Amino acid sequence: MYIKKINLFSKLFIIFNFFFISFPVFAHHPMGGNVPQNFFQGLISGLAHPIIGLDHLAFILSFGLIIMYSNTRLILALSFVLCSLIGVLLTIYNFALPFNEIFIALSVVFAGLIVMKGKKLNILTPVLLGILAGLFHGFAFGKAVIGAEQTPIISYLIGIAAIELLVILGTSYIISKVNFLSLKPRLSGVIFVGVGLILFIENIEKIIV
Repeated sequence: MYIKKINLFSKLFIIFNFFFISFPVFAHHPMGGNVPQNFFQGLISGLAHPIIGLDHLAFILSFGLIIMYSNTRLILALSFVLCSLIGVLLTIYNFALPFNEIFIALSVVFAGLIVMKGKKLNILTPVLLGILAGLFHGFAFGKAVIGAEQTPIISYLIGIAAIELLVILGTSYIISKVNFLSLKPRLSGVIFVGVGLILFIENIEKIIV
């Protein structure tokens, strides 16, 4: 039975690895690149933006696995969510975070390394990771609503907060209920590190070229 589970995750590893590598990294615009014009469009854009971008989704999933080992999951999840909302506002109000995409890629690598360790951390590490990553990921989210009116911006923020909490806490809860935890989260960490490195190299190439 155990061997069957190992084989299953070997197949899943290949499938997810293929998916992550082949997924368009530039798929960051749920409204086709258009600025949302009303409450509904802002909400849909906010719900979609954190999960259609490979870099953002990879980090959110890995962060969910990181806080799985903590007794303060909600606080840790909120540290990322709130800072990502601040990051959106930084973009809207024309503040600059240099090398944003590079730091986003590095956040995925670092989160993946933590998942690979498979250990419960003191609260300081995930809090700092959530704060810093939240600012950079949120800054990228904000580009989708530059020039939008107040109403779609508000609904956009609501959508982002809702989907981030759902994915982070949902991932943490579901995986924590799986019986063979010794393999699954750590294997996922390997995948996330690979994704982060690919994104990091691509962004470095853009700067060089």
